Amino acid sequence: MTLREPTVRERRIMKAAEAKGTPEAFLQAEIALVEAVSECLAQRDLLVMAAEAQGPGTLIHPTVGALQAALTRFEWYERDGVMGIVDIEMELVEVVNYLGSVITLALDAAIGVAAIAFGASASSDYTASTLAPYSYGRSVLSAGRDVASLWGAGAVTAIRSPSAWSSALGVLPGNLGRYVGGNGAAIDPDATEASVLEDLTRNGQVVSANVAALADAADATTLATGILAVPESVRSAIADPAGQIAVLTSLVSCDATVLASSAPIGGAIATARTATATLCRQAALLSLARACGDWQPSSAEDAQAMRLKIGTLLDDEAITAADSGNDASFQALRSLRAQVLQDLADRGARLPDMITVTRNAALPALVLAQQLYADGSRAPDLIRRADPIHPAFMPTAFEALSS
Repeated sequence: MTLREPTVRERRIMKAAEAKGTPEAFLQAEIALVEAVSECLAQRDLLVMAAEAQGPGTLIHPTVGALQAALTRFEWYERDGVMGIVDIEMELVEVVNYLGSVITLALDAAIGVAAIAFGASASSDYTASTLAPYSYGRSVLSAGRDVASLWGAGAVTAIRSPSAWSSALGVLPGNLGRYVGGNGAAIDPDATEASVLEDLTRNGQVVSANVAALADAADATTLATGILAVPESVRSAIADPAGQIAVLTSLVSCDATVLASSAPIGGAIATARTATATLCRQAALLSLARACGDWQPSSAEDAQAMRLKIGTLLDDEAITAADSGNDASFQALRSLRAQVLQDLADRGARLPDMITVTRNAALPALVLAQQLYADGSRAPDLIRRADPIHPAFMPTAFEALSS
């Protein structure tokens, strides 16, 4: 590696000095050469300081781009009889954060454990709170089943929504444009359009069957099991975690209409409807938390926005559980919230920030990807973020990843 060679101007000065042959001309050329040598040596000293710094550093390679690397060998020398040139030799090893992968897996497992505990607590609290109301007879049980069936109809609508259909296409191999593919969908090399649509149709039938089973629940335990199964079947039907989150978010909203009544059976119906609506929301949050464990944010801002969104939903439901006296559900919700937010914070800390890219003219996405990242394959990400009318004419200002 050559740090610096004489500039064109310096070569011209030297040739002019030789042509003139005057002391003043040679003095001017000597001053220019001394400045060149001093700048070259200053660059060498800065590089030596960076090489002697402890730990890995960022290497910006003209071909592979920026990566984390550890320096294993560093040498420099000056050529005999040549001024203003320092040759550098470096050997580097790319650094891979295996510990970070282990931590991520541990956080995913912690979310799974917390989700299981929350599901058990929610089901137990529901059974306990509706034990007395359901003892009044079939009319009270029908009230609870009506709330669950109405909420389940929203799940059937969600699985048939355009968002679910487009998210299902995320498993297809290849570049299918800015509207297909999301955060964390695993590519299936054997998948085709026909197989994806067939799987989604079959999974939609499973969701419909689970919702239909809610109307036939014979007791509180069966109804609770059926409610917890509905959002999980929706989540399993969609391969893209971003699509899962978008679809499941609509199921978090469930409020029961309660009529004031002084009769014992009227109070029992009100209690059953309220408890069933609470369990429906908790079931959706349970599946939503699991989807967040599989979701891959594309930037630190995405992770922070998701932390705020999920944290608010879990906080609100935890307050509701505490007000209802469901201590087990409250503790399980707080534990699940802590695990999910910690996982999202860990993911976001590893990701680049968003920056505003400004250009004087509309450029093609491939050109911008090469300019920004030295990697033309990242053009689809720029297209998805900028959403241009045509990829050959990107906006003059848009948001993009910093690295």
